Amino acid sequence: HQALRLSLATLALPALRTLPGEQYEIFRDTLFFLAAADSEIDLSEYALLRMVTRNLDPLFRDVKQPIVQYYSLKGVREQCYALLGTLARFGNEEEDKAAFAFDKGLEQLGGLDREMLPPAEACTLEAFDHALDTLAGSSPAIKKQLLDACTACIAADGFLTVAEGELLRATADSLDCPVPPLLDQQAA
Repeated sequence: HQALRLSLATLALPALRTLPGEQYEIFRDTLFFLAAADSEIDLSEYALLRMVTRNLDPLFRDVKQPIVQYYSLKGVREQCYALLGTLARFGNEEEDKAAFAFDKGLEQLGGLDREMLPPAEACTLEAFDHALDTLAGSSPAIKKQLLDACTACIAADGFLTVAEGELLRATADSLDCPVPPLLDQQAA
């Protein structure tokens, strides 16, 4: 089932960690090549690439683990808005539903000012990726709040798509807060 793709990738990570460095580089290049073969990276591909590189690049490349730098939501306010805005927009095509989902997520981040849903052109996977990179340097308490906010955002419409579940899992993994597979009989 497509909802189990990231779970399967997670199970493969220990074996991938045993690859020699040059084989990992070939594997990584092939993974990126296949994801970009249709000239765009979709949510599922993004989630897989994010998870694999976050877990394996530090073993094979000169990538430093994030250091906790943020102990307050105010220090990462813009990244929180970008993260929730992107989740809200990818999960809802209608503007009012996306705004509702964004607000539901913000409710979980009580320490932030209420903000309007960022414009669609600002809610890209690239902005999402940069936000996650910064938010990885947050304290465990902030990461928990962020994960709760992301969950509230994608659950606002009462329906969890496979893509939303994968994006939530990639977010949780990026924040070092892995979550179990999200199975829903209605996932599409």
